Amino acid sequence: MNVSGHQRRVSYRLLLMLLWVALLVFAVELTAGWVSHSLCLLAESLHTLVDIFSTLLGLVAVASPQRTLGKEIWGHGRGEAAGALILSAILGFAGISLVIIALDQLEAAFQAAPGAFQIVMSPALIGLIWGIVGLMLAAVLFAAYQSKPINGLALKLNTQHILADTWLTLLLLVGLLAIGQGYRWLDPALSIVLVVFAVRSFWQMLQRQLPMLLKPTAIAPEAIAQIACQVEGVTRCTRILSRGMVGRQVWIELHLALHPEFMVIAHTIGERVEKSLREQYGPVRAQIWLDQSCYSGLSDSSSRQT
Repeated sequence: MNVSGHQRRVSYRLLLMLLWVALLVFAVELTAGWVSHSLCLLAESLHTLVDIFSTLLGLVAVASPQRTLGKEIWGHGRGEAAGALILSAILGFAGISLVIIALDQLEAAFQAAPGAFQIVMSPALIGLIWGIVGLMLAAVLFAAYQSKPINGLALKLNTQHILADTWLTLLLLVGLLAIGQGYRWLDPALSIVLVVFAVRSFWQMLQRQLPMLLKPTAIAPEAIAQIACQVEGVTRCTRILSRGMVGRQVWIELHLALHPEFMVIAHTIGERVEKSLREQYGPVRAQIWLDQSCYSGLSDSSSRQT
């Protein structure tokens, strides 16, 4: 228990560090993009906003007492679902607006219209963006290195999500240098690319970290009841709930009715039921109760990751 508590604290601190760094990067990118009239910096701030939401999901997973180490493919409450919908609206509105403005600027450039680009890209601003992005990458690499002995899925998914588009960040940095050298048409062109990949990053994050936005049932209750009733001593299995992803992690809660002669070994029967479920469906966390409102003793037992 002490080891698990220490690992949770380390995961929480690392995710909290990533959150503060991401918020700093977002603020700098948004401010710099607004001041310099750079569409690509504004588009990159949307990408950072997705990283912030991903980190928040990781913090929720680690901080919840029912989500030890964030190893579960967790179910979601109204807060996480509402956050995903709000972020979708922000990305949709801001992304479409940036694409429209970028297309107008590109069209004006092709028509050789005067004042097509109003970008103010100074060497100091480029250096600031390089420094702040480098800070973000350093923080993510540090968290990824520190997370290896922890084996927390929430932290792992978050660092993988941020590092997956590192090449896109490097493209932005190179593009800023080119824009500073006078290739200003790259700014709207890069902004379109960044908006597209921000939407792609958001969709991938939803698939990996929000596989159950509407909390669908992971396993049919009838199938769970059939397995539980095959264990000697179990007479009935009711009030079955399950969520997660079969093969990665499933959380199951159920109520058992036992034959009176087997009440003295209720804990052992609970372990047998959980073992049978794990053999059938892979990693499982089971919370098993008795119909007599007496807890069976099987409390949040640890699941093996396969």
